[in-house]
Amino acid sequence: MFLEVCFSVIGNNICTLFERTITDRPSYNMTDQESYEIIAGVSYGLYFYGIQYRDEVDEFYTTQCKPYPSHVVNDDYVKAARGFSAIALVIGFPIVLLLCLTSCMKLGDRTVRVMSTLLMLVAICQLMILVFLNSERCVDNPNPVDSSYLQSQFVWAKCALHTGKYVIIASVLWSLVAVTLGFSSRLSLVEARLRFASMSLSSAITTK
Repeated sequence: MFLEVCFSVIGNNICTLFERTITDRPSYNMTDQESYEIIAGVSYGLYFYGIQYRDEVDEFYTTQCKPYPSHVVNDDYVKAARGFSAIALVIGFPIVLLLCLTSCMKLGDRTVRVMSTLLMLVAICQLMILVFLNSERCVDNPNPVDSSYLQSQFVWAKCALHTGKYVIIASVLWSLVAVTLGFSSRLSLVEARLRFASMSLSSAITTK
């Protein structure tokens, strides 16, 4: 039950949701015996970013994460992605807690249907985090994010999903919970109607 919450929390707070790789760079005059690190790309999260380094000898990748600098302006896409992530957790987490208490309390069918609808909204909001892919830092030169590391002569590819797959997985899990909850409400309604029909039939037979 808490799996979708875990994926949402992890996905919303890591710095490697999206990545941009370098498609062209200046040549490096280094000998074969030297082990050195070069910038392989940059990764983005909703609140943190990272510089990706690669060891040319061992082919080892590492990412150094840090908060976005204060001078970096968040465009509408970044603000929207952050807003959707907040909505997903603010609505989804209390509902999950309430569902965990259903063994101690009975929820009405109407309440269950409302919760199912809200969880589907959570799934949509979780998936809408991907609007970040249209932000300026994903399509323009990322140098304003960290000009001390990202050289202007680099040629960058557009953003691609990295651990952003967590966002999709979380959205799918929220959807499954919503659908399962909706079907359970339907099944309880069908069961109640069948029980009523059976009682009516038994009463009619007894009367005759």
